[in-house]
Amino acid sequence: MSDAIKKQLQDSIQKAKNWTSEGWKVTFGPHGYEVNSITQALALPREFPYRQEAVGYWKNVELLAKDVVKALEGALDALDRGDRKTTEDKLYFAQYHERPIERFSQTSKPLYDNFIKQL
Repeated sequence: MSDAIKKQLQDSIQKAKNWTSEGWKVTFGPHGYEVNSITQALALPREFPYRQEAVGYWKNVELLAKDVVKALEGALDALDRGDRKTTEDKLYFAQYHERPIERFSQTSKPLYDNFIKQL
């Protein structure tokens, strides 16, 4: 179990680190302007009506990613030490931090659920 979970953890860490650059479909304003990454948000003209909202959204995703990555790295460290309880706790915290964007990101919850199934 540890090798499979370890691989999933490593993949999830990398995925979370790339949330803002790889992004997902997000729309802003009543006309549904798509701004699907931090790069796209920052490239919008300053006068674009929803630029501030888009940049703010992706900056928030960036902050959430940092929290999730920290928790996942802690889970990986705990797993390497054989501390299953701390691994579970860190995975729980990762999915908790990810909750506001989980329908887009889908990183920590599937990992946590898989870990629990294998206990």
